[in-house]
Amino acid sequence: MDRTILETKGLTITVGEKTLLREVNLRFFERGMYAVLGENGAGKSTLLKKIYHDSKISPHWIWPEGKKKIAYLGHELGFYSSLNLDENLNYFDTLDAVPTSGRKEELIKRFRLEKRKLDPIHLYSRGMKQKVAIMRVLLSSADIILFDEPYTGLDSESSEVLSGILNEEKQNKLILIVLHSVPKGLECTGQILIKQGKIIVS
Repeated sequence: MDRTILETKGLTITVGEKTLLREVNLRFFERGMYAVLGENGAGKSTLLKKIYHDSKISPHWIWPEGKKKIAYLGHELGFYSSLNLDENLNYFDTLDAVPTSGRKEELIKRFRLEKRKLDPIHLYSRGMKQKVAIMRVLLSSADIILFDEPYTGLDSESSEVLSGILNEEKQNKLILIVLHSVPKGLECTGQILIKQGKIIVS
């Protein structure tokens, strides 16, 4: 059985005067992929941000095996638009403790960007920029990956590619992914439904 990598007890999340989550208890294991679902404004994105920003400093979060590295992709894509694809990925690779070796070229090929990797990112379409942001996170050596609606802007072919990659990634790390609905082909370990301030895990 997989070990617990992160858990929270009695977590309450408030934004302004609105309480999004009340006395939440969650446990995450070291491997697997969980879809975070719920209506707009339910607190899906806020939960991911809290994990990314607060889990290593707040007493509400517990790391039984010690604190782990987290990579996050929100609505801000987080790359340098004046640089090309190769330069962007190489730069972020230098910030990581573990070299990506041939993984970068593999992902570029799977997302069909090999012919555009020397073009500045600002010339890319919205969907191509989304692919760059996704690759930036996937190339991280993080133990936990947080994705907030990563399928935004992707066409059907690219969506299938992303689902296939995530299905592979979940074998070795924990993935939490905010979605409006689970895409066909995405093999989630479970679902985290946020509804009326409560969380239902299935």
